[in-house]
Amino acid sequence: MTPVRISVGLGEHEDTARALLQREWPLADLPSPVNEPRIWTMIHAGSNGLAGLAVVANGFRAPAVSADGPRPYRPLLEYLVVDQELRGEGLGRQLARRVLEDASKGVHYVHIEVERTRLDAVRFWTRHMHCTLLPDDEQTDAKIYHLRWSPAES
Repeated sequence: MTPVRISVGLGEHEDTARALLQREWPLADLPSPVNEPRIWTMIHAGSNGLAGLAVVANGFRAPAVSADGPRPYRPLLEYLVVDQELRGEGLGRQLARRVLEDASKGVHYVHIEVERTRLDAVRFWTRHMHCTLLPDDEQTDAKIYHLRWSPAES
């Protein structure tokens, strides 16, 4: 397995992260702070360059603070990207495993959204990361598949 360094935060990689995201999804950008994002970066040991990144936001749709107190944490994996030139080396699995384990602390599930046109990504999440594709009656968006990962089920 290829050695990588995975850490929370962008550090000096903000511009590189933005470029990597836009190569994969031209309309994508780094998230705004509104949904309390956590960003993981993955550095390839041989190059010190950005090999991948992941973004988990708080998917709970409500004001940050209400009369009932702060909104609960519902981790939603929005992006997980590995540089095209480095794919096939197991880097995506390493990054996904670390992100899911970190994001799931204190909750039962991490929710994952995958574009319906990305059947390869659905296969990755279900086959390699043992995620559950939610049943049809819980699929609320015609353009996105909703999956979930549970530390108890992995």
